[in-house]
Amino acid sequence: MKIIDPGHIYELRQLGDENTQTIKFIKRSGGAVQYDKEWAGLQTQEILRALIDRTNYLNNILPCKETMEAKRCLQMALYWYEVRALRRKRSQTNRTTLDHNDIETPHGEFQYARDIPFDEVDIELRPIGDDGHIIL
Repeated sequence: MKIIDPGHIYELRQLGDENTQTIKFIKRSGGAVQYDKEWAGLQTQEILRALIDRTNYLNNILPCKETMEAKRCLQMALYWYEVRALRRKRSQTNRTTLDHNDIETPHGEFQYARDIPFDEVDIELRPIGDDGHIIL
């Protein structure tokens, strides 16, 4: 992996030849950061959805516990990104303020966030809104 623009553009080696592929994440300004140049691109959540689908595909070919554990971890990552998005929407964090309140986020062993109306089960199948986040 080669970092082209930290947090936004990555060049990845592909297997089978010497070519690379580029992943470009969205770059837009908000309350937390201002960029000189902005562009459309992917969200981390969309990449996670693709990884979950790929993991399902691989598990259908040769099922194993490790693949299903990897899927669960990917679903949990998607869950936490969507929890963050919902909380930031509620508080308008990043658009108008830099204050991200972590008080409701559980610590230690996994616990669901109490104020979130979804869980990680099939989160990748929920409908997506125009902002790239799940629709409640």
